[in-house]
Amino acid sequence: MDNGTQPRAVVIVFMGDSITAGQFVEPAQRWTSLVGDALTRRYLATPINLYMLNQGIAGETTRQGLERFPADVQQHHPQIMTLQFGLNDCNCWTTDGGLPRVSEAAFRANLNEMIERAQLFGAGHIILSTNHPTLRHKVLMGGESLEARRRRYNDHVREIAARTSVTLCDIEEGFAHLDDNQLAEMLQPYPDQLHLSVKGNRSYANHLQPYLERAVADLVDGPE
Repeated sequence: MDNGTQPRAVVIVFMGDSITAGQFVEPAQRWTSLVGDALTRRYLATPINLYMLNQGIAGETTRQGLERFPADVQQHHPQIMTLQFGLNDCNCWTTDGGLPRVSEAAFRANLNEMIERAQLFGAGHIILSTNHPTLRHKVLMGGESLEARRRRYNDHVREIAARTSVTLCDIEEGFAHLDDNQLAEMLQPYPDQLHLSVKGNRSYANHLQPYLERAVADLVDGPE
């Protein structure tokens, strides 16, 4: 690391839906806050100034995320971005007649465009995450459960990460060892069973923190 006195700014944007926003938990308990606090402590006595923006909005799909991308991401020119959508995209409302809120083709296209736009505006490190398992096994109007759709949309996330060479944080894989009782502890209680509990946010932080630490270190120290 440069030991000079000139401060250096590193901008990190957390982009996503309610899982990024930290719905139903106190701000200090959100995974973004936990990771942010850890990074701040690590670089407290250095000339590195970390600016972290949580741009998660509950209920949003990739279509809505892409619409607000210029204001919420591009104008900040982040060097690092986390990106996670899908749980709303794959869901369906009664008014959707069984169709997902965002089709699989549109989901892929929207994620691809957000990645391209972030890179164009300076994001050299993009961490793309799959979505965690839920306990939403009820069959929806379209004839399958949210869980079945979630797994399929996660496959698209993995394919996009591999093709674009962004960093994949496979949250689903990290939760795969949990049985239903253990998974329930990670989630908000019934009837929600989808959004993260305090414990679930801690688990997310544990999964994502190493990726963000490596990204910041690469920026300030150079690649290892």
